Amino acid sequence: MTSPARTVLLTGGAGVLGTALIPQLRDYRVIGLARRRPLAGCDEVVRGDISRPRLGLDPARYRTLCADVDVVVHAAGMVKFSGTAEEMRTHNVEGARRISRFAVDAGAPMIHVSSAYVARREEILAAGGDRTGRAGSSPSQYVSSKVAGEEAVTGSGAQAVIVRPSIIIGDSVTGEISEAQGLHTFAHQVLLNRLPFTPSEPTGYVDFVPRDVVARAIVSLLDSGARTGEYWLSGGANALTTERLVQLIIEEAAAEGIRVEPLRILAPDVVERLIRPAFFDVVPGWAKTRLDRLLDQTAVLFHRHPLPSSLAEIPGCEAAADLRANEEAWRASVRHLVRTRHHIYTRAGSRVPAPGPV
Repeated sequence: MTSPARTVLLTGGAGVLGTALIPQLRDYRVIGLARRRPLAGCDEVVRGDISRPRLGLDPARYRTLCADVDVVVHAAGMVKFSGTAEEMRTHNVEGARRISRFAVDAGAPMIHVSSAYVARREEILAAGGDRTGRAGSSPSQYVSSKVAGEEAVTGSGAQAVIVRPSIIIGDSVTGEISEAQGLHTFAHQVLLNRLPFTPSEPTGYVDFVPRDVVARAIVSLLDSGARTGEYWLSGGANALTTERLVQLIIEEAAAEGIRVEPLRILAPDVVERLIRPAFFDVVPGWAKTRLDRLLDQTAVLFHRHPLPSSLAEIPGCEAAADLRANEEAWRASVRHLVRTRHHIYTRAGSRVPAPGPV
């Protein structure tokens, strides 16, 4: 076991993962590197910029920080597909390059948070994930930037552990999350009865991982003193199918008195071959944009084959590598979404009677 007095430099502390990670780093001294956003729970906050030389610090402050830090956790990055190619490069590639340069200068190992979807780069492209001419977003740009970010880290000479979470959802028990992610947006549209169908293979996989599980895995790797390796933080073969994911949304909504219409699941090639040619000339522009964005999203979220998973190999994360655990975590996220926006969903659809005693 490594010394609990080690000092961690954390980037992305105000993000979805960072806000879950800071409370679990209680045995470490945490220095949070932040540009503008407020950052709570750290022992010290340094204002800097991961995309600039010396992290935007003056030479003396940079040297002091190098001397103070024992290990780096790089959790900052852009995860929204709507970002431009330049924004993706700045946050996901240049940021990774600068922070790994700092790790080398500090003589500190680092944990770099990437994405499990780097494993599906070619599949996303083949599925039509490069849609910059449609709705102005491109999942392929995001995935490509994460691949390039990994290459920047591994080429820097830093001792680096790479962790690759899939889509991050809310806390596995409470469902709480600081900012809605891709699957929350999908569930929101389903709860509003705005989606007549979803483009996916019915038995395909929807991989996600609760934010507290990702945080627990990172702390476990810190505790073990890991300096190299690649870890896939995902459901893998225990991920939910698209059918089951949608079914759980409908069940949790019904338990709260919200009616959700049944949702057809259509293979993406059916949508491209039949629905788009038949209807796109007659539907309004907003409907085209919504469909394009749905196709963008599902090109990443829904897939035919399971992602790799290392959760069962990481101490403290074994219980999360289970189908039932994934179902309960998704139920928690849907319940949190429904309860925090209940008035929106009851206005959007018809109420149904709450289930009575059995």
